[in-house]
Amino acid sequence: MSSFDVAASDRTVQDVEDRAWREVSDVGVAAARIEWAGAARELLIVAAKKYQALRQQKDIAAGVQELTGIRTKQPARQWIGGVLAEVSAESLRRGEPMLSALCVNPDESVFDGYAAIVGAATGTTPPDADVHASHERVASYRHFEAAGLPADGGSAMIPAKLAAARARARKAAIAERPINKCPLCNLQTPANGICDTCA
Repeated sequence: MSSFDVAASDRTVQDVEDRAWREVSDVGVAAARIEWAGAARELLIVAAKKYQALRQQKDIAAGVQELTGIRTKQPARQWIGGVLAEVSAESLRRGEPMLSALCVNPDESVFDGYAAIVGAATGTTPPDADVHASHERVASYRHFEAAGLPADGGSAMIPAKLAAARARARKAAIAERPINKCPLCNLQTPANGICDTCA
């Protein structure tokens, strides 16, 4: 039985409150990562069971420490990637979609390091990590039979907050493009550069 098989439902709030905290320095980095990965998998499965649910990286980082009783003073960005890499590897071993795709930053973009983890696990780094993650998410919702899953199985979508930010960035990029103008009449020229008025 792997450490990923421990069910979160077996733990109670009282268990968490009564347990003595262990430090990473006492447990060892590798052992802590494995325990944290098991807890992260549990938290991400909970998200996978609700259509379009996501978990923020900071919540995963706090949750795995609480569930395992192993804590660290290091910022989450220094260690959470290794934990999520373990979760991804376990998902692939089980023939499941990558649960780590459900972990996002506050702006709903996929967590830093996701593309590298996909590349290491599959041999191919996605050109757009967020698009790749959107496909893994809908596959996860289907695999874990998420509540609220549409009858057609749902579709891969960029989260709303991130989609809005991308739309704003595209609009700003278009607005910043230089406008080619005719040197004679000062009107905008078409893509071919030849002025329709002065040609």
